[in-house]
Amino acid sequence: MKYIIIFIVSISFCFALTVPVMAMVSGPCSDCHTMHNSQGGSPMNFDDSETPNPFLTRGTCIGCHGQGGTELLVDGIPQVRHTNANDLAAGNFAYMLGEKGGGASDAKGHNVIDFGNLEDTLTGPPGGWNHGGGNPVCQPEVETFTCSGIYGCHGSTADFKDQDPMAAISGAHHTIDSTLDGASVGKSYRFLYGVIGLEVADWQNSSSSHHNEYYGKTTPRPPICQDCHNMAGGEGHLPAGSTITDLCNTCHPSMHEIEDGGDGIWIRHPADIVIPDTGEYADYTTYNIDAPVGRVIVPDIVSDEVTPGTDVVTCLSCHFAHGSNYPDLLRWDYSQISAGGGSSGEGCFICHSTKD
Repeated sequence: MKYIIIFIVSISFCFALTVPVMAMVSGPCSDCHTMHNSQGGSPMNFDDSETPNPFLTRGTCIGCHGQGGTELLVDGIPQVRHTNANDLAAGNFAYMLGEKGGGASDAKGHNVIDFGNLEDTLTGPPGGWNHGGGNPVCQPEVETFTCSGIYGCHGSTADFKDQDPMAAISGAHHTIDSTLDGASVGKSYRFLYGVIGLEVADWQNSSSSHHNEYYGKTTPRPPICQDCHNMAGGEGHLPAGSTITDLCNTCHPSMHEIEDGGDGIWIRHPADIVIPDTGEYADYTTYNIDAPVGRVIVPDIVSDEVTPGTDVVTCLSCHFAHGSNYPDLLRWDYSQISAGGGSSGEGCFICHSTKD
C-alpha cells in the first residue's frame, strides 16, 4: 500500500509539473530579453534595431507582436500584423496598412502610432466626449494613441503623464494567470486591466467550438466622467470584473449612452444587453464566430451554444478590436448586408434571423 501511495503522489506531482499555467510566459529568458542588445556583432532586437528597449526586451509591443511576416505565431509570440490566411481573434492590423485584404484604410483598424500610421480624418476617437468643443482632453488624440498605457487599451493607465507603454504592462507576461479576475494587468483578459473572460491558448476564434469567451452584462452601464478621470489620474484601470464593452466605453462613451427616451426605442445599437429569446433572435443558438456573444458568467470551458434570453450582445459582436478588412473594424461588409435576400444567415442576420 505504501508503494501504491508513493506512486500515486509521484504521478500527481509529475502531472502538476506538466500542466501549462495559462498564458504565463515560459522558456529561455533570451527568447524575449537581451542584456546588451549585441551578440556576435549584431543587434538582438527582432527588428534589428540598435536602440535598446525598456526592460531589456528584444522588442517593443509592436517589435514583438507586429513583425509583419506570414505567420500567426513567431516563436510562440502572437502576431497582430501578418499576411497569413487566418487571423487572430482580435483581427489584424495588416488590413489597415494595406498588407492584406482590399487596400489600406485608416477606417479598417485602430490607428496606433506604433505602426507610424496616423489617422488622417479624425482628431480623436469616434463617439468621444469633447470638452468645450475642442479635441478630447482625457482621451487619446491621433498623435498619442498607442497599444498600452494612458493612451492605449492594454495595461495600466495610472501614471497620467508621459507613461511609457512598456511600463504599463511590466511584469504582466510573468504573472500566474490561472484565474483571470481583473485584479492586475497580468490577471486580466488579454492584459486589458479589469476586464475578465476566458482565453483560448492559440489566440484564435476559429470555430463554434474554439473561441474566446467574453464576459458581458445584462444592463449597459452609462458612461460617466470617472471612466476617463479615474483611469488617467486614479487607480489606472477599470474595476475588476469589467466587460469588453466597459473598456470600449472609456474612449467611445457617446456610442453607448442610453438615450431611448424611456420608450424602448434605441437610437444606437445596444451592447451589454441580453439577446431576446423571442422572435427573430430565438434562432441564434449555435455560436457563430462572425457574431460572438458575451456570457453573464465566464465559463470554465468553451461552449458552442448560444442561449437567447441569457447571453448578451457586446461591442465585439460586430467589431474586431485590432482591425478587419471592412470599414469601422466591422466583421462583415455592412454595405453588402441586404434585407430580403442575398445575405442569408450573414452579418446582421446572424442575430436578426428573419430579416434576411
